[in-house]
Amino acid sequence: MKHLLIDFGQVISAEQSRTDLTSMASASGIPIAEFTDRYWECRPEYDRGRSALAYWTDVLGVPPGGQLLCHLVERDVSSWMHLNKDTLRLLETVHAAGVPVSLLSNAPRELARELDRHPSLRPFTHRLFSADLALIKPDPAVFTRALAVLGVDPADVVFVDDRADNIDAAVACGLTAIRFTGTPDCLDAILAAVVELPASQQAADLPFGAHNG
Repeated sequence: MKHLLIDFGQVISAEQSRTDLTSMASASGIPIAEFTDRYWECRPEYDRGRSALAYWTDVLGVPPGGQLLCHLVERDVSSWMHLNKDTLRLLETVHAAGVPVSLLSNAPRELARELDRHPSLRPFTHRLFSADLALIKPDPAVFTRALAVLGVDPADVVFVDDRADNIDAAVACGLTAIRFTGTPDCLDAILAAVVELPASQQAADLPFGAHNG
């Protein structure tokens, strides 16, 4: 049986909205374009396990006060809580077929703990977060660690991520990998890769419409 290993950000979650980013930038007192650059430039070490205080100090250039820090952390976490309904429907189908599903996501501890409590992720076999592993994708060591936790061979894993560098790293480690685009073709490809579909569905009428016109 295949094991689906899937990313969270911009795969299960939707892209962060400009409203969320603008809110954080406004609270920080930094223009939105500059804030967004700093937000992502400093993100890798935060995802690797650095503290929220250290991360937001790097983003702002000065240590934030306790109230501001709490506000920024809360807004940051909430910005990732808008979930992709099509991906959730795909996951429901995969779960119903009895296929094990695990999460492998670059995420800081604050976001990771919120996702551990999220009802949509409770059916997952494992939830693996970079901050807990002290490793971030696309480091090959992330996939080695994930495979050890899953207890499966690379050939039995289908990995889904939206970033090309993460896909390339997974393939280099022997996993089957599908780059997520959110299109019906992509959703059908993921489903076909992990679920043994009836012969009639292998040729046509897949659930997400890739072959319907």
